[in-house]
Amino acid sequence: MGDEIAKTEFTPADSARFKSHLNAEMELLQTWFDGQKFCQDVLQCGLELEAWLIGADGLPVPDNTLFLTTLDRQMVVPELSKFNFEFNVSPQYVAGNGLADMQSELRATWMRCEQVASKLGHRIMSIGILPTVADSMLCLENMSPLKRYAAINERVLRLREGRPLHLKISGIDTLESLHHDVMLESAATSVQVHLKVPQANSVRYYNASLVASAFTVALAANAPLLFGHQLWDDTRIPLFEQAVDTGGPHPRVTFGDGFLKNSLFELFQRNCNDHRVLLPAQIEQAPARMPYVRMHNGTIWNWNRALIGFEADGQPHLRIEHRPMSASPSLADLFADVAFYIGLVHAFATQAERVESQIDFDTVRQNFYTAAKLGLSAQVHWLDGKIHNVINLVREKLLPLALESMSQLGISAEQIANSQEILRGRLDSRQNGASWQRRAFATHGGDTRRVLNDYEINQQQSQPVHTWN
Repeated sequence: MGDEIAKTEFTPADSARFKSHLNAEMELLQTWFDGQKFCQDVLQCGLELEAWLIGADGLPVPDNTLFLTTLDRQMVVPELSKFNFEFNVSPQYVAGNGLADMQSELRATWMRCEQVASKLGHRIMSIGILPTVADSMLCLENMSPLKRYAAINERVLRLREGRPLHLKISGIDTLESLHHDVMLESAATSVQVHLKVPQANSVRYYNASLVASAFTVALAANAPLLFGHQLWDDTRIPLFEQAVDTGGPHPRVTFGDGFLKNSLFELFQRNCNDHRVLLPAQIEQAPARMPYVRMHNGTIWNWNRALIGFEADGQPHLRIEHRPMSASPSLADLFADVAFYIGLVHAFATQAERVESQIDFDTVRQNFYTAAKLGLSAQVHWLDGKIHNVINLVREKLLPLALESMSQLGISAEQIANSQEILRGRLDSRQNGASWQRRAFATHGGDTRRVLNDYEINQQQSQPVHTWN
C-alpha cells in the first residue's frame, strides 16, 4: 500500500475491472502455492518504524512534506498525516550480524532525521501514541497530500454510506468520539516486522506469530494515553481497529479468523472473499507481479498479515508482517523486541508438536486483547491449561525458549546478550513504555506536555526504557 495511485474517485466499472484482474491473479496465485513456486530461503527480516514530527511545545507539527523533501532519503517516506513519517530498514538475513546491521542503519538514518528536523525547528519522536495529540488535529487539513490517502478516506466513508466513524475505548477512563474521516488512524504509530519465511514452513510461522502476539504486544506496549485519557496499555490496538471500519460484516483490522491449516493462500482467499475492494485503481504491472492481489491485500490491516514480495531474480517470496508492537522508546528496546519475536516464532514453528494444536484460536485471540489492554499486568491462558501472569510466563518459559532459538538461528552472541539484558530488565522492573508513561502522567497530574518532555529527554539518552527514571 505504499504505491501511489492515479486518481481518488472510482466508478462501478473501475470496481468491476479491478475484481476481474484480482480473480485472474488469484487463479495464478493458487498455481504458485500448489507448485511450491515461492522462495525456500532461510529467514530474513525487514522493518518499518513510524515516527512523529513535533515542535518545541511538544505538539505535532504537520510539516512532513518539507521535512522529507529536505531529508531526501528514499527509505524515509510519508505517512497518513502530515505530522508522521516512516523509516524503512533494508532487509537482512537473521543469522550473524543481520539485526545489528539493521540497528546501525536505522540509528544513522535517525540521526540524520534529527539533524534535518532541528534545522526546520522541529524534533522527531518514536512513541505508540503522542500524548499531546488532540482530537481536533486529526482532520483532513493535516492529511498528507497523496492520492492514495485521499482515496482511502473517500472510499471508507462511501462504504459506510456516510456514517461517521464511532470511536469508543474503555480502559481506566472511557473515551468516545465521532469522526467523519479516517485520520484517527494517524494517532497510532507502530513497528512492523517483516519476516521472510520458506514456503514449506510458512503456515507454522504464521500460526506461531498469532500465538506470540500477546507477548510481543505486552512487552512493547507504549500507548496508554489518548486525548488526555488513560486507556489500554496499547491503545493503538482498539484505535486502529475502529479508525478504518468500513461497516461491513468483516472488519479490515482484526486479529484474524483462525489458524491456517494448509497454506498461506487461505489468507489471500479470505481477503478476496470477505472484503470489498477499497481502492479499485488501474495498475500497470504484469500479472506475474501480483499487483491487484497485493493492492487488495494491502488494504486489509490485520495484526499479522501474509505478504508477497520478489527476489532480485523475480522469484516470489512470502513474508509474515507482524504489526502489534508500538513504536519503541529506544532503538535498543526495538531490536530486543524484534529479536524476541523472531526467536519465539522460530521456536514455535520448528518444535516437534505444533503450538496451534496445543491451544485453541479463541484463547490466543483473547490473550492478545487482554495483553494489549493490561500490558505487563495481563493474565493469560497457556498451553498447560493454567492462567499465568505475562511477566512470569515470559521470564520463566518464553524468554529462555526464544533465546535458545536465537542461538540456533545463528544470531550473533552479542545481539542475544543485549536482548536478554534488556528484556529481563524490563520484566524485573515491570517497566515498559506504557507503565513509564502511566507513572509520569500521575506524577505530573495529567499534564501530557510534561509527560512528553520527560519522555523525550529519556529517549535522547538512547537507553532502554527499563532504566528510565
